[in-house]
Amino acid sequence: MTVYTKQWRAEQAKVKSARSKLASASKKNGSILSEKANLKAKINANQKEIDGLKEGVNYYRKKKSDKKLTKRKTPKPLTAAQKKRISTLQTQIDKANTKLNSSDFKSKASNASSKVSNAQKKLSSAKSERDKYESKRHKTALKRIAAQRKQNAEQFLAPHASLHATNSMTGLEVFIFASSESESNESEATTYPIDHDDPVVDHVRRTGKTITVTGWLFDQKAGDRLWSGKKDDVSGAGLVAKTVQKQFQNLRKWQFDGTELVYKSDWVKPGFNHIYYKHLFMTGLEKTLDAPYKGMIQITMTFQFAYKARVVTKKKTKKNSGKKSKSGTKKKSKKKTIAVKYGMTYWGLAKTYHTTVTQLRKWNGSEKKTMYPDPKTGKYPKRLRVK
Repeated sequence: MTVYTKQWRAEQAKVKSARSKLASASKKNGSILSEKANLKAKINANQKEIDGLKEGVNYYRKKKSDKKLTKRKTPKPLTAAQKKRISTLQTQIDKANTKLNSSDFKSKASNASSKVSNAQKKLSSAKSERDKYESKRHKTALKRIAAQRKQNAEQFLAPHASLHATNSMTGLEVFIFASSESESNESEATTYPIDHDDPVVDHVRRTGKTITVTGWLFDQKAGDRLWSGKKDDVSGAGLVAKTVQKQFQNLRKWQFDGTELVYKSDWVKPGFNHIYYKHLFMTGLEKTLDAPYKGMIQITMTFQFAYKARVVTKKKTKKNSGKKSKSGTKKKSKKKTIAVKYGMTYWGLAKTYHTTVTQLRKWNGSEKKTMYPDPKTGKYPKRLRVK
């Protein structure tokens, strides 16, 4: 569907420009939002690590089997390494909070969000203006098509037909002097064989409707046209002067583009055969070059009658972290254990396997009993669960 007007191109250019500006604004806004999310995640992760380091200082378990922690009367002193680590983490938290709460960062985020909102409004407005213009053009095109068809029918008694796009905005129409038109309807019956009798059927459904048209295309010369109109006119009652080759190219483009078409034949004069179909899609186009004159081409067109499917998009649903069994119950994620090696710490393992020191203690117990080898054998007590 092509519109040959400068105004349509201008409206379409506005839509493209607005869409480009929205994409640019969304990209910048997304970058700021990502930075903000990263800063918050860093603050939370550092704070959790600090809490984990301090937890062993202020709490303990009376028994290995105890789930609850007991607060120490006198906090256990931090090691030099722990103090240094806490200081580093706290410095990072302070820097992140300073940046998040700075007026420059807040202003930058607010401006980016405002630009996205304004770009969305401009794109919506541009689309609305283009759609209004297209609707106006479509109504004008339908009037023009009707006028062309009527004029053609009044001038020629030979069997004729016209073809145009359903959503045409230019009034482009191709006239065919049809010599034969046929309609074929197909259905599919679901049958089942039975013993000693004819098969039975329990379901019949339509599989398709096919329209086949054979006819002629003629040159539309400037001085001997089938209808009136100025040269290169796309808004009045006439079309440009087109050769049969150009008319055939129009038909072929409709076929290649999958354009929905309207076919009407002999609709004005009473007593003539009449076929009128909307929702046609050209599935076959054949030409035969056996005419005695250059300005004539015999063609055969095959159409399939069908409605366009409506595509409905749905939001993606969040997937569960665990898999479901055949019964529908959620399976728990698999546990993972590792062998303890020299130099390992709960803090290091928590960082590597994306968990917390507190969780490692719940799974394995205190690091005093799990992270040190037996003095006699040199072996570590057990494997550690990390997931």
